[in-house]
Amino acid sequence: MDSDINKTTFFDSPERSSEEEVLKEILRLKQNDLMNQLLEGYPELTVILNEHRQIVGFNSRALKAFHTVDYFDFAGKRVGEAINCIHSHANDSGCGTSRFCQYCGAAKAIKNSLEQNQKVSEECRITTKMNDCEISLDLLVHTAPIQLENKTYTLFTIQDISNDKRRAALERIFFHDILNTAGAVRGLTEILNEVDNDSERIEIQQDLYISVSQLINEIISQREIRTAEDGNLEPDFRRVSSQEILENVLKIYGKHELNKYRNFRIILAEQEELLVTDPSLLTRTIGNLVKNALEVSNKNQRVELFTKTTDATIFFHISSEPVIPEHIQLQLFKRSFSTKGGTGRGIGLYSVKLITENVLKGKVSFISNNENKTVFTIALPINQPINS
Repeated sequence: MDSDINKTTFFDSPERSSEEEVLKEILRLKQNDLMNQLLEGYPELTVILNEHRQIVGFNSRALKAFHTVDYFDFAGKRVGEAINCIHSHANDSGCGTSRFCQYCGAAKAIKNSLEQNQKVSEECRITTKMNDCEISLDLLVHTAPIQLENKTYTLFTIQDISNDKRRAALERIFFHDILNTAGAVRGLTEILNEVDNDSERIEIQQDLYISVSQLINEIISQREIRTAEDGNLEPDFRRVSSQEILENVLKIYGKHELNKYRNFRIILAEQEELLVTDPSLLTRTIGNLVKNALEVSNKNQRVELFTKTTDATIFFHISSEPVIPEHIQLQLFKRSFSTKGGTGRGIGLYSVKLITENVLKGKVSFISNNENKTVFTIALPINQPINS
């Protein structure tokens, strides 16, 4: 066993079997023909874990999922380490021991299965990193204790439900959000035909334009997310002022129903700041953060959008007053995670990170505490190659 058993952990035990012990277990299990046949019978990625959650057995689908043909590449690793979960090294003790792991479905399933000696199924949201690109996965994991040669192991199976989650999200957006907006458009159109007063007609026409713009914006956003996930979203980089970006966001949310308390405002810099980016993508990305802030703010709580710059970077800050609980902070930006509950949610913040980091070549971060309240930040390089 690993001699350093006093490592810090926020969830599961940090102990590990030594490399020599792991290799002995792997070789012993590979000689078990029945077990190997059973593993290959599973249509999904399936591994066997020892008492310290280390991989000591696997099927060919695991080799494919771990992008290797050599099982020594991941022998003795834990599942999060094998699939390169972005939080697997957040703590020195590895997968299963960080603050993030407290809310990981896979970590909870393994722990409960070991401690309660029973089958467990959990949904799991994992973000992995491959070729410097983050990929979000929605998984259904199954664990079950098994006895082999007088020793207890955990059978761990992963089922990819990303497509199911994506379909649920699209169904909710198109059957609920977009349908509601379309209904508002129809209602305004019906009222417009009955109004004789010119000033009222102009006001309704403006509201109608805003509603139609929101409808089109939502549809375009969903197309962009899917294209970005496939790695095919090409940004249209051009020189633009930060003031234009802020004013575009204000046009969208200034009269939005979420801004019913009129507590959203932009703060323009004293000097116009220029940057090279895709203004449409950036406007919608910032808009998602503003939308989230408005949803959780009451009439006495301001939501502010402003910028700061350094020599090479511009920062778009979206500040609001409600503080995000720690258990929610640890799960933000994961696809399908939402604080609102229900199915088909959790796309907004996920899309912010996806578009900002994979397409606009920036970084998104946040702080949320009693001292600073909540501030989301999108950091972008000021200069990038302009599309020819």
